[in-house]
Amino acid sequence: MAKRQKKTDPIPPDKNPGTALFLELMMQMLAFFILLTSIAVIVDERRLAAIGSLAGTFSPLPKGANLAEGQGPSMPVRDITDGSQAPKRTAKELTEVSKELGLGDAIHALPLDQDSVRVRFPENIIFATGQIDISTQMYPLIDKLAQIFSRPEVIEIRIEGHTDDTPTRGSRFPSNWELSAARAMSLFHALSERGVANGRMIAAGMGDKHPIPGNPKMSRRVEVVLKFRPVTVNPESQVTSGKLTVPQHHVVAPPSKSF
Repeated sequence: MAKRQKKTDPIPPDKNPGTALFLELMMQMLAFFILLTSIAVIVDERRLAAIGSLAGTFSPLPKGANLAEGQGPSMPVRDITDGSQAPKRTAKELTEVSKELGLGDAIHALPLDQDSVRVRFPENIIFATGQIDISTQMYPLIDKLAQIFSRPEVIEIRIEGHTDDTPTRGSRFPSNWELSAARAMSLFHALSERGVANGRMIAAGMGDKHPIPGNPKMSRRVEVVLKFRPVTVNPESQVTSGKLTVPQHHVVAPPSKSF
């Protein structure tokens, strides 16, 4: 009689390396799609923060390292990594834009600290007296501002409307407070129409509560305070002259125990 062939039992899924690898790949793909969905629904500044967090988590280099200037393969680098210079660079650029558009020194841009810049626009630059509509001649300026304000290193744009203490008689606004708020909102909408994210902007009417002493004309103004992404420098690592420098730590053996 012919011998019956023994039936081979199927390999359990938990002991099959191919099945385990397939399940692992599926789990990674699921996690990736969940991350994409989360990024798609959160607001713009949180999306940027999430991307920056992921880049910092998975990058083997300390912040600020630029392989393009040293040895090894190059990597795309933008000056946004040096956030401590962003306020000074932006203030200088805004001053140059003012001169290019024939406004001279009418626009004042001043870095307040390493994370913020104050930009001051006199009333006669953007608005007519008692009016809230932005002059069409200032559209090229607003276009330039929208480009600068839309950069990812800018995380907050605070638009403040200011007036002097002259009463608003005969105006459609009952007080300077409403007039200053309406002017701030006019600039808010103009920037929004040019692509600046609403979630980054704050509009506030300051009325005549923050005048510039001795200069009533300058008290009628609009100020924009830009806040930049804060920069934290890791003291454990340094980047010097484009080359990565990692401090050496001495290894000290623990004292031996005598028995």
